[in-house]
Amino acid sequence: MAYPFQKSRKHLCANSLITTISESYEQIPDVRPNKDSRKITIHDASMSAFAMMHLKYPSLLSFERDKTEQEVRHNLEHLYQIKKRAPCDTSMREILDPIDPVEFKKPFKTLLSNVQRGGLLKAFEFHCGNLKNHYLLPIDGTGLFYSCNNKKPCQECCTKNKGKANEAHYHQLMAACIAHPDQKTVLPLAPEAIVCQDGSTKNDWMFRQADFYKA
Repeated sequence: MAYPFQKSRKHLCANSLITTISESYEQIPDVRPNKDSRKITIHDASMSAFAMMHLKYPSLLSFERDKTEQEVRHNLEHLYQIKKRAPCDTSMREILDPIDPVEFKKPFKTLLSNVQRGGLLKAFEFHCGNLKNHYLLPIDGTGLFYSCNNKKPCQECCTKNKGKANEAHYHQLMAACIAHPDQKTVLPLAPEAIVCQDGSTKNDWMFRQADFYKA
């Protein structure tokens, strides 16, 4: 998360970037019934999920195992700004699954805007021959949550071997980032779910991204 130019831009250091994400997640509305002050908040569940990914835990269960260790607990409180406690793996899914994914895309836009306003996006401009002032945007699809035994896939699941005995369901994300050969870091864009759909708009990932960052 550290950018090569962060020495001159304190608001782009890791702590400031995480604070920006935390502030965005504070704005996610809690529409759960039977609100209780003792419940784990949307913010804490969201920041726990972010911490798990940022710390590169391979699974929810491994994060669940380590979150009570003193060093991890200290980081969750002071670095990731979790105010009460991190949820268990089941609670994390139950809290976050119903939330509109657009809420988790908002920090990407805010962080990229901060980089752009600081004039630091220029470090990623790519020049090759007559090609100037462009950006390299590597794109890849990442498969997640593959299941061969799930008999009740959600409406957004993609399907392999449909109708066959080995029918399987999976979720997949399309991810992209702005990269440059001379930079050790990249600028990630908001991932987009690849869902089971048909029609003239099924391959409109780039258009949705352009509309999101332009708005």
